[in-house]
Amino acid sequence: MLVIIDESAKEVVKIDREEKLKELMDGYSKLVFSICYRLTNDYFTAEDLTQETFLSAYSSLDRFDGRNERAWLSRIATNKCLDHLKSAASRMMSWSSERALHRDSRTNI
Repeated sequence: MLVIIDESAKEVVKIDREEKLKELMDGYSKLVFSICYRLTNDYFTAEDLTQETFLSAYSSLDRFDGRNERAWLSRIATNKCLDHLKSAASRMMSWSSERALHRDSRTNI
């Protein structure tokens, strides 16, 4: 059970976590996907990162204060994409290094 305080109505609203996730996905999936697509320029990667964004949001719902969902999800999506891009760059550098080592070892024979 997730408790959200509605400041404007001065009331406490209890919402099921799964219900809240569905609400977030219904309201913000296009926004999150567009952020992911703009940062990665890859449709399928953007789909994966969109799912990861909502999974991360779901696991963090208890810590979310309930204010500005759009900014919160946008930040999660951006961070997911940046992590993905850093990881991809790291894999490329590692692959290039291994290839160079392999090439050098063949020339020394």
